[in-house]
Amino acid sequence: MNFRVVSGKGWALALNPRVIVLDEPVSALDVSIRAQIMNLLKDLQAEYKVAFMLIAHDLATVRYMCTWVAVMYLGEIVEISPVQELFTNPSHPYTKALMSAALPSHPDMEQEEIILQGEVPSPLNPPPGCYFHPRCPAAMDRCSVDKPLSKEIGPGHSLTCHLF
Repeated sequence: MNFRVVSGKGWALALNPRVIVLDEPVSALDVSIRAQIMNLLKDLQAEYKVAFMLIAHDLATVRYMCTWVAVMYLGEIVEISPVQELFTNPSHPYTKALMSAALPSHPDMEQEEIILQGEVPSPLNPPPGCYFHPRCPAAMDRCSVDKPLSKEIGPGHSLTCHLF
């Protein structure tokens, strides 16, 4: 077997994979170590031509590491977009709320503050219709009944919402 250790943390590449799943790979690290690990991962990606599927809550990490983003709510994808498009034009109400909760990329940057009301529903017993409707500031009557379908709203940019 062809193993290459890429970090002292016990990570290894086996048999030259095409895809590596990274689940919160830098979440518990301080900022300087986080940057080093992300740069190392990008170098490995370029050198070995491997794709990463990054699972993360930190939007700055997502913006730096990814080319495409899928935003999920209660286990369902609500928006998919190229990363730059998503960060400049978030369209789903949940994506907008996520962006408003993140620290701005520059201290002088002003951003809309969206505070969601209510509690996150149980993923074991999700609400009917759109899962986000109990907390959505733009919810309509049909959101609580009809499950929205995914719609393309731009090149490679789609979302699951009755607003579009």
